[in-house]
Formats: sequence, structure tokens, C-alpha cells
Amino acid sequence: MADKQLQPKSVSPSLPGGGRGKGKGGRSARWENAARGLYRFRSNTLSMIGLTMLLFIVLVAIFAPIIAPYPEDAAGKTRVTARLQPPSADFAFGTDKIGRDIFSRVVMGTGLALQVGTVIILLATTIGVTIGAIAGYAGGWLDDLLMRITDIFLTVPALVLAIAISAALGKGILNAMIGISLVWWPGFARLTRSLVLSLREEPFVEAAYGIGAGHLRIIFRHILPNAVSPIIIKMTTDFGFAVLTAAALGFIGLGAQPPTPEWGAMINDGRRYFPDEWWIATFPGLAIWLMVFSWNLIGDGLRDVLDPRSRR
Repeated sequence: MADKQLQPKSVSPSLPGGGRGKGKGGRSARWENAARGLYRFRSNTLSMIGLTMLLFIVLVAIFAPIIAPYPEDAAGKTRVTARLQPPSADFAFGTDKIGRDIFSRVVMGTGLALQVGTVIILLATTIGVTIGAIAGYAGGWLDDLLMRITDIFLTVPALVLAIAISAALGKGILNAMIGISLVWWPGFARLTRSLVLSLREEPFVEAAYGIGAGHLRIIFRHILPNAVSPIIIKMTTDFGFAVLTAAALGFIGLGAQPPTPEWGAMINDGRRYFPDEWWIATFPGLAIWLMVFSWNLIGDGLRDVLDPRSRR
């Protein structure tokens, strides 16, 4: 009976530092922290530039069929009489070797690039966070086994391993996303393991033990929510590089197959015509740069907001 009476007064395991996070005081503190974080993000000029660029990219992806003057070119329509035309009023980015409008194909490929990056990061995060959390929480031989498997993946260059896995699975954008995800998770596993190792000794985890919480509940309900900030930062900074890796696979023919307007494959189509018909490879390359650069700027801004060690 005495134990039951003490349970409501125990420290809530969902928040580090012993706070319950309930009531007006807890809500006001959270709102104040959120407001401060938003202010820091808005005060960072480069972060706001990155966010503006990303919003522009998202809007282009949403309204691509309306923006593209020749959306049918993304489905394989050819225009042989207009092949290799330089940028002009009719074709803003010029045309490729079979007369397709490059501007339309770049615009129509924006949604695919966002989809590829999202799927890769979500899959890699799910695999890496799960493995890292289990390894850090369990310790012992299971930790050693999972980390040695992670080390094996880390010893091989990510792009080389992604090429090998994608080639084994077969050509196609879906297989490329799976292949990249299977080589991208070790970084998340290492990060999550280090976070779990430091958090599992905190008082709020001991409080969760004290009220009889199970291991899975402690990991996914109490430890991981308090480790989410560094994971989100890594997701944002890795997003652009995931898109870049997918473009590299498309460049060598392992990604999206024709006539899908994938930026890496478009660069590959234009490399044989460079530098005379420079526009074929240049504009898809600029699109990739814009995507990667915007996510990197946002990642830096979120690091200032979410990582206490980087706050000035």
C-alpha cells in the first residue's frame, strides 16, 4: 500500500532533469524554449536562406505539371527537329539529344529527388536508430556483435557498397533507394548508441525501472525521445548527401531508368556533349547543388537550435 501511495510522487521518466512537464509551469517552459529556438533559427541568416530555398523546391515539386511548359517530355516524348537547342524563349534550359525540354524535365524531376531523399533517410534512420538503441541499451556481447557488423559496413566506402547492392538488386530507382539505405544506417547507429549509453544512466531511466517499465518501453518511450535532437540534426544534414548519392547511381545507370527525369541520369546524358552543349548537364547539376545546399543550411540552423553545446 505504501509503495502505491508513493508512485504518483515519483519523478516522471519522460523528462530528464526531474521535471514532470505537466501543468502551466511545464507548458510555459516548453513554449519559452520553443520560442527561443525559433528566434535563434530566424536570427541565422544562412538558415533562413536555406529554408527559403527548400520551400521554393517544395513548391516547384508540387506545381511541377503547371510550371513545366512541356510536361509530356518527362514521359518520353521526343522532338527530333528541336534537338540540342541552346537556351531560348521557347526552351529556357535548352533541349537534349532527342529534343526534350530540359527545363521541363528538371522541374518534373524535383518531386522525385525529394521522394528519394525522404525514403532513404527514413529507412536509414529506422534501421540505424533501432540497432544503435538496442546495442547501447543491452551492452555486453549483443553490443559487441551489432557494432562489429556496423564496423564492417563502415570499412567499405558508402558509394562503392551502394553500387554493389544496387547492382545486385537490379536497376531501378526503388532498388537504388534500398541500396543506399542499407549503407547509410551505420552513422545513425553509432550516433544513437552513444546517446543511449549516456542517457541510460540518468535518474529518469532509473525512475522508469522503479515503476516497473519494460525494456522496450524504456528505450522507445523514455530514452529515445530525449535523444531525438541530434538524430534530427543528422537527418537534415544527410538528406542532401542522400540525394547526391542517388544522383551518382543514376549517373552510372543504376538509378531511375529512361524516360524518368532523374537529375543524375540527365547529367550522364549530357556529359558526352560537354562543353559545346553545356546546358544539358549544367542545369540538372545546378538543381542538385540547390537541393544539397538548402538542406545543409537548414541542418546548420537546426544544430544551433537543438544542440545546447552549439548555442552561443
